[in-house]
This record gives sequence, structure tokens and C-alpha cells, in this order.
Amino acid sequence: ESVGKQTLQKLVFFTATSEPNLFQLSLADKLPDGSLDFLNVSNNGDFEKVMATIAQIMLSFFEQNPNAIVAFTGSTPQRTRLYRIILVKELKRISDRFTIKGLTDRGIENFVPNQDYLGFIIFNKNAY
Repeated sequence: ESVGKQTLQKLVFFTATSEPNLFQLSLADKLPDGSLDFLNVSNNGDFEKVMATIAQIMLSFFEQNPNAIVAFTGSTPQRTRLYRIILVKELKRISDRFTIKGLTDRGIENFVPNQDYLGFIIFNKNAY
């Protein structure tokens, strides 16, 4: 739950892809009618808490699926930029355990802070 200006239910999905061990990470708001909104900008005032919760969910997912590769992007360029900023903040803390790659229009490359990306890929260093 996102608790701020209002209480919202947030859902995190790890969707298997056709590539072995590759999962797409998605975040959605559950609307009052039960439908899911993947594009909603709630501005609920608890962005850092929501992102920290997603990070904990990802850690748990990797513990249960150590060979997983998780790909994600923002639903807008602005959200993708926010995700990059969070990754930069957490880079020192997670870089001993995880490898982060950036997706560009040229392909997949090593993550470099302050470079724009279309999306991100994270996986356990010990897995690959």
C-alpha cells in the first residue's frame, strides 16, 4: 500500500518472457473497480517508500530465483530517469551483489551513472 495523500494499492509483477530466466518487472496501481493502471502518476507523497519496497521485493525475488534476470523501464521517459537516479543512489550498496546493464537504442551496455537509458537489466553477479 502507498499511504500518503490517499491510500493506494500498488502491485509488483514479475512476468516471465520467452527468454530463459528473463522477467519483466512492472508496477501497477489497483483501481477501486479492481482494474490495473500501469500509467497512473499518483503523486502520493511516498515515492521513496514505494521504491524502497519495490527494491525489497526484488531482493526477495532474487533470493527465490537466483538465476533470474530482471528487466524494467518506466512507463514514461521521466519515470525511467527516476529509476536511473535511484539506481545511481543504490549503486555502491548493490554493486557487489548485482550487475546492472542499461538498454539503449544501440543495445545492452554496462550501466553508467548520468547516462540516459531506455530501460535496465539487473541480475545476480554469481549467476552469469
